[in-house]
Amino acid sequence: MNYPDPALPLASREESNSPLCGAVPAPADYLIPEEAKVCAKPPSNKMQPQDWILGTVVKYVSATHKYVVQDEDDSDADPWAQEPGGPKQHNVPGRMVIPLPLFEPSHYTPYNEFARGTWILALYPDTTCFYKALVHTPPSQMSTTPRDYLVEFEDEGEASGKSEPMRCPQRYVLALPS
Repeated sequence: MNYPDPALPLASREESNSPLCGAVPAPADYLIPEEAKVCAKPPSNKMQPQDWILGTVVKYVSATHKYVVQDEDDSDADPWAQEPGGPKQHNVPGRMVIPLPLFEPSHYTPYNEFARGTWILALYPDTTCFYKALVHTPPSQMSTTPRDYLVEFEDEGEASGKSEPMRCPQRYVLALPS
């Protein structure tokens, strides 16, 4: 399974419960900096309601409280692209942009790690899309390095409604927005 830049720097024990470390969210007033990797839900009636994409913040427009997010999908066949053949950029409301974790905890707690059975958003392997998934095994219970999550993606084609467990780097596992 291929993920772009899956590794995160290890936080010290004291910083393991800091914002953007593992499962710890950013503060509500956090302004995501330019060039930061994010999970974003572009407003488009052509996209499915559950579609979240991997993107990079180009800029924040304070007058509209929206981020300009460049889609990481390099496919030329994207019907939602603003510029055919050019980089796909979306104007996304701030509440629909989630910064990715910046650090991996060196010490796991219920605060900085999603527990088994928690519904989350995770980047599907070999794609640039985030989908709803269930935590099968959290990193603290993984005996191998890197300490990824094992997740089961929603899959209507399976009798259980979920895929087989798949590895997903901590960098690409986020709280499911309410």
